[in-house]
Amino acid sequence: MTVGDLTVADGGRVVRIVAIGEVRDDTATLASAADPDAEREYVITRWLAPMPTGADVITCMGCLWDTHLWTDATHINRWSGHRMRLIRCARCYVDLLRVRDVILHATSTTIRPHHLER
Repeated sequence: MTVGDLTVADGGRVVRIVAIGEVRDDTATLASAADPDAEREYVITRWLAPMPTGADVITCMGCLWDTHLWTDATHINRWSGHRMRLIRCARCYVDLLRVRDVILHATSTTIRPHHLER
């Protein structure tokens, strides 16, 4: 893990590592991948996991299912404008389309167009 790597933090949020060891040797300073000017967060590095690739299985933090059908997208709340980049299963992604605008960055290699239809 190095500074600048994209990682998945708890809650399935996508964040950028800004610094390592700024607070303690085992902590990382994180910035939101969707809003780099947002307030910085500090986490213990063992709670971070690499970004999923290919057909990796993830645990969706929206529904807690283990699945290989995942999406990486920036979700924008239509009412507040708040932006958050999340890793979610295809089903949760489709459910969120009702209340959020979404910018899709990547999907698992096993996703097909019908998985992302409402």
